[in-house]
Amino acid sequence: MNWVRENKFLSGFIAILVVAAGVLGYLLFTAWGTYSDASDAYQTASTQLHQLENLSPYPDQNNLTKYKAELDDLKDATHNLAVNLSGMVLPVKEITPSAFQIQLRDTAAAIAEKAAKTGVKIPANFALDFDQYQQQPPPAAAAGPLGRQLVALNMAVNILLDSHVDEITSLGRTRLAEETGGPLHPAQHPGMPGAAPGAAADLVQTSGIDIQFTSDQTALLSVLNRFASSDKQFFITRTLMVENSNPKPISKAIDTGAGGPGGQPGGAQPGDAGAAATGGTDQGFLQFIVGTEKVNVAMRVDMVTFNPPEKSTR
Repeated sequence: MNWVRENKFLSGFIAILVVAAGVLGYLLFTAWGTYSDASDAYQTASTQLHQLENLSPYPDQNNLTKYKAELDDLKDATHNLAVNLSGMVLPVKEITPSAFQIQLRDTAAAIAEKAAKTGVKIPANFALDFDQYQQQPPPAAAAGPLGRQLVALNMAVNILLDSHVDEITSLGRTRLAEETGGPLHPAQHPGMPGAAPGAAADLVQTSGIDIQFTSDQTALLSVLNRFASSDKQFFITRTLMVENSNPKPISKAIDTGAGGPGGQPGGAQPGDAGAAATGGTDQGFLQFIVGTEKVNVAMRVDMVTFNPPEKSTR
């Protein structure tokens, strides 16, 4: 303490120097932190710039113009494709509920008559799953869309009849929103008169048809090919389940009767095979093991509607 009193000037100078050193240290520490943050930001920006410069294409105005042109080409191609596919879509016609009932009655009668001619068994009082509309008319807003669905179901049933299946077990359809009192959206039915051109609609819409029938394998192949090649309405076979009508396998040991060599059952005398093959009296000798079974088929077919998107604005 005596030294401090005796050297007041020097003591004050040293104290000021210590305080100044502390302040300087604080300033240096703060400046270093700011420098580090700025350096990290610069490195990040530099890395991003390097990545942008090496992108293909580089996002400059020239490449942006090319990108917009390619986007317009894609829109036009999609629009043209949808327009072409829309030619394979049944239109929605404006009809009254009573006119739909007449159309349903005539369609059901024509199917029953054709089924009788082709020998295809159909359910009793077959109305293509429109049974409730035989006695009461549909809602006015649903008459047009139901008319189109009826035409599509008629096409599906005729495919089965023309393929000569043995029996149509059941036919089901997807209920429309208009049947349950839902609002009518003209954009969802582009062929309907008065459809709003600016209303939004999904590009692709589907309505399911559930079919169960019994046939041989040749008729099944014909059904699948006819659905795939339909040019009046676009169909997609969504699911297909095939079950053998005779799931029990045939026994390997086939008894053809007594009288074989040594009196053993099942023995064949010389010439028996020829007699069986040429239509002789021993028809039990030659039997087909596979290929003659019937198949029970359950399939879901989607009736597809295409709504063309907007064209490009160029």
